[in-house]
Amino acid sequence: MQKWIGAGVLVAAAGAGLAWQQGWFDGGAAPLTAYVPADTVLYVGGQADADQAEQLRKLPLMANSQFQAKQLLAELERSNRRQTPQSQFALNLFADFIRNANTYGDMVEHYGIDLTSPQALYMDGMVPVLRFGLKDEAAFWQVLDQASADSGLQPREESIGGTTVKIWRLNPQEDKALELAVNVRDGVATLTAFHFLDQDADRQQRLALTKPAQSLADSGELAQLQKTYKFDDSMQALLHFQRLAQGVLQPESNSFGQDLSALFKAQNEPLPGSRMDAACRDEALNLIAQVPRLVAGNTYSRSGKTLEVQSRSVLELTNTELVKTLSSMRGHIPGHVAHSDGQILGFGAGLNIDNLVPAATTLFNSLTAYESNCREIQRMQRNLSGANPAMMAMFTGMVQGAQGAGFSLYDLKLDGNSPIPSSYDFLFSIATSNPQPLLGMLSMSPFGRQVQIPTDGSLTDVDLSFIAPGLSLKAGVQGNHLVAFAGDKAQQAVDKLKDESLEPNGLTRLSANYARFADLIDAIPPQVMSEVDAGMSRNGCVAQAQLSHMLRSQGASIDYGLDITEQGVSAGLAMTLDTSANAPIDPVGQYYLTDLTYDCKVGEPWGEEELRADNTGSYRYAADGCDQYRSEYTWRQEGNLLTIEATQAESRDSCEAEWTEVDGNSYQCQLMPAEKGFRCLLSDDDRESLLHFEPRS
Repeated sequence: MQKWIGAGVLVAAAGAGLAWQQGWFDGGAAPLTAYVPADTVLYVGGQADADQAEQLRKLPLMANSQFQAKQLLAELERSNRRQTPQSQFALNLFADFIRNANTYGDMVEHYGIDLTSPQALYMDGMVPVLRFGLKDEAAFWQVLDQASADSGLQPREESIGGTTVKIWRLNPQEDKALELAVNVRDGVATLTAFHFLDQDADRQQRLALTKPAQSLADSGELAQLQKTYKFDDSMQALLHFQRLAQGVLQPESNSFGQDLSALFKAQNEPLPGSRMDAACRDEALNLIAQVPRLVAGNTYSRSGKTLEVQSRSVLELTNTELVKTLSSMRGHIPGHVAHSDGQILGFGAGLNIDNLVPAATTLFNSLTAYESNCREIQRMQRNLSGANPAMMAMFTGMVQGAQGAGFSLYDLKLDGNSPIPSSYDFLFSIATSNPQPLLGMLSMSPFGRQVQIPTDGSLTDVDLSFIAPGLSLKAGVQGNHLVAFAGDKAQQAVDKLKDESLEPNGLTRLSANYARFADLIDAIPPQVMSEVDAGMSRNGCVAQAQLSHMLRSQGASIDYGLDITEQGVSAGLAMTLDTSANAPIDPVGQYYLTDLTYDCKVGEPWGEEELRADNTGSYRYAADGCDQYRSEYTWRQEGNLLTIEATQAESRDSCEAEWTEVDGNSYQCQLMPAEKGFRCLLSDDDRESLLHFEPRS
């Protein structure tokens, strides 16, 4: 059984990541950060703008992977037939999420969440705490109460600090207690864990009933992030590696370490860092202090017809010599890869080849010359002593002067009757101060012996018909760039490259337009896709339809870059979202049904269907001039899932035969838009099918 769990999870993760970016997690008049310990090892928090939250309501959450998630759920249920109430409780919550995770709007309505209120996820010692606003408290409790009733895992209620808390035991009674604690107070839900070592003060702090001795609001750490990185209030995040290391190696230094120490002592087990000698602990802490935090946040957002978001994450480096050495390897990424000219895809890499060997040698020497008293570090140094970074010079000398490269795909049209595209528009360029070594390498290849590339600023036509009939491009040296391209948009980009300097500007850059990439997927000829075996139950036509829909429904264009700055390794993401394409599909109507599973465009006639407004429907299939199967059913729609439940059905083998009552076909399918009508993807344990519902005139 083929499962695209990976693709589905990526989409869900991308969507979930955007939710965090939009600040669905701190802020407000009574800041949630006042209840976050200042020494927390993890924090993500913010507050969404109402207009932005409204735009995001149509964004798919798991719309493209609900089948796969349900299959995963079924497998979990089958693999644990002797389920405990605790595992059944977890499965029930997971199943409830799957049923109501079509879009963000569906999800927040079902759980009663208020996207515009302050929200936060953080660690209190070793224990996670999640806090978010509610606009419908009854809807929130209904989900938990239903999971309790269905699993038999009933919570107990306790009064803690003057407020009522519901507590679910998550492990067997004979084990040391681990519990889920949920409280709603003043429109804010708090979800956390209790364990067997907790004192009343611990529980009250995690439930945000009391404040820690020093909070994240008191410490000024978030204000420092905003000042240093220009983060706004919609989202800030940090993962503190130094505090994690201190908690493991110096347990009494922070709350994470104190919790860890108490847990290991209660289990009569040695602490994780106890096996290290003092020298290794000190040196490990010193090394980790040079990479203290991973921080992230939004730097810009604007809503209108589209939603625009810019965010940044930084892996901080405090070793100035290391930053200086890494910065020396920064190269020049050609400007055309940025998402500014409407390309489908752009990718660029920047690397100063001339500085690669000196930088690598500096790093190597720093590591091997480091005076260490730690046996593990000394062993690593001995293992590295035989390496020689200078060996890389054998390669770098052949591409001397190279600073970076970029590829942009502007357009590509495919024709099933030709082995090459009917038209193409692309640009590949290499930024270099010295093109001669590269051209020399090219001339030594079989390809290069047939191609002469001018270096005087002119462009030459390169005939590549020996690779594929009719294939050709233009090539030459334009300013500081060696180029190979075809097409009008590529020519415009080449004209700009003439005046583009080789100023260092980063390490990598990626841009992509999801909708245009979906158009490219759709344009793959049916003759090609119908022959593709995408794995087990998934053939090419089904894979093409779902991948295209998955990309298009996101409505995104992105521009991502990685660079070295004075603060460390910095990644920037600019994203534009257009959710207008995610209008819900109304299935009511009369349709001709076509099976596109094995023929992506024409398909096989599959009968006629009528879905009525009263949630009843009928289907009939004709052959040899008469109906041979007909059924009546009821239907319901949940987001983009259409469920058909047969009420009666009958069939016959020929026009002269009597009708015989049979079991009707009940199924569930994923709705996807089409130019006319809609498509529906059916999935079961054996195969997947793609049906087209085309309106009858």
